[in-house]
This record gives sequence, structure tokens and C-alpha cells, in this order.
Amino acid sequence: MQIRRLLVACLALATLAPVFAQDAPKKIRILGVGNSFTQNATTYLTSIINSDPTVSADVGVAYIGGCSLERHVSVAKAYEANPDDPKGKAYNYILNAKTVKKGVPLKEMLLDGPWDYITIQQVSTGSWREETFYPYAQELVDYIKKYAPDATIVIHETWAHRIDCPRTKQWNMSPEAMYEKLHANYAKIAGELGAQVIPVGTAFENAKQQPMWQYAPPADFDSTKLVFPELPDQSKSLHNGYSWQADPKDKDKKVLRMDGFHAGRPGQYLGGLVWYEYFFHKDARDVPYYPPQMTEEQANCLREVAHETMAAAR
Repeated sequence: MQIRRLLVACLALATLAPVFAQDAPKKIRILGVGNSFTQNATTYLTSIINSDPTVSADVGVAYIGGCSLERHVSVAKAYEANPDDPKGKAYNYILNAKTVKKGVPLKEMLLDGPWDYITIQQVSTGSWREETFYPYAQELVDYIKKYAPDATIVIHETWAHRIDCPRTKQWNMSPEAMYEKLHANYAKIAGELGAQVIPVGTAFENAKQQPMWQYAPPADFDSTKLVFPELPDQSKSLHNGYSWQADPKDKDKKVLRMDGFHAGRPGQYLGGLVWYEYFFHKDARDVPYYPPQMTEEQANCLREVAHETMAAAR
């Protein structure tokens, strides 16, 4: 299996979270500060953790849809300037896969600790552009450290968009080129911040080397010719793609939507496996849980990819 190696080695993985006795695992607390990509990567993480009696964790997500590093900083500054300003209370707070509160400032979630690890990431549309990380990544870390000084900062490497995603077509950029750029950017910022990387984007690229996940649009595919409920075969896709949704103007009608950037169920599971192996330093191939909508063959392939991606990162 071909595996790409991270530019930044995760030198301290072995010290992140020791495995304790099965009857009394030490609970660690993880908070992901991000957007829907953070939510995607942690969708199945709680279920994965709960399937292993030797580990325990609270997994929080500080979520604003489509939020960039710049906006995270802007929202934090708005709250600091005026706690009554609604601009500073823009987050949804997800804890262990459940939304517990909406309209929350980042400060409130940081203080709902102590947190052992806090992850940050760039919005996917900016991840491939190096300049979008500055000065916001450092400013966000400084803000986090103000209210959670003992937390270890970790960089969540996001993933490239799907080959037929309208965004990459607009950018005239292949998914491979997008990955190479974002991968370099995350590695660079991690090095500057003295942080480690959760290589989810790398795991996506490694999975796409496997025949099971080599999605390609059908030859001569024309989405305008689809009639409800027709959809192309997307079973090899790690991403969300085409779907039929209710027309907001007429609930009795269906309209075809295209995503191409969020993780679909397989990508969400893969992200969860990588986070699991990263934080617990345990073999993802031994995880018993997988989403019931997936086959065991699909799950085994993704477990193997997650493990080999992490093995290459050490």
C-alpha cells in the first residue's frame, strides 16, 4: 500500500495518551476549534472510542460553519471587546456528538475544561493558500492559551476536494495539487507553532490509492440530464457528492445538489480512525466499531489506511 509521509514527523506520539487498565481508563478531553470539517472528522469518533473499553474521552467541537482562522480570531476579538455583541457568540458547542448549546462564545467553551488537547484548522477554501494562515493561526493559538493554558495545541490537517467538486473546477486545480499545497501549509504552520499534525488529509490521499476508493465521474456524465431519484454511482467516494433535496421554494419538488468537499460517511469514519490512533496511540485496525451503513470490507480498508498513515507519520 502506497503511503505518503508527513513533512512534519509526529515525534511525541508515544507520549500523548498512555493506555491505562481496562477497568479504569484515564479520560482525556479534546476540543476541536473549527467548522464542518472538524465536525466531519469527529462524527464517529465518540462511537469509535466507546467501542474500545481501554480508552475514554470527551470530544468537543467549537463549530461555526465555513469558519476560517481569520474569522475565529475576529469572533474572539468581538467578544472580548463587548461580551454582549452577538458577533462574539457565533459558535455551536458539540460535546460527544451532541449539540449541547448554540450561540456560544469561544471563551465559554475554552473554560469548560480542563482540555488536554485543542485542535485548530484552516477553512478548506483557504487551506491551499499559505497567506490565509497568517497572522491568524498564531493569534488563535494565543487566544486559546489565554483561557486554556495547559492544553496541547494540535493541527488538524483537512482534505482536498473531490475531483468533480465545482470549487476545484473554478480554481482549475486537481485534488492532488490541492492536497500538496494544503499539506505543505499545514506542515509549515505546525513547525512554526511547535505543534503536531493529525494527518486526515494525508489519509484521504492514501485511501484514494486503493481501488475501493478511486472515485471518478462516469464517462460523459451530465448532471443536468438526471431525473429524480437518479444519481451517479458514488459508492467509491470519500466525499459527499450529488444528492436530491427539497426545493426551498416548493417542498413538493426535489432539486439536485452537489457538494464535493465535505466528507461523506466513509471519509468521516476515516477521519475518526485517524484521530483515534493519533490521540490514543492504538492500532486503528483493531477498532470494532464501524457505521452500520458501511460494509465490513470497506471498514477494514479504511482501518488499514488510517493505521498505515499514522505509522508513516511517526
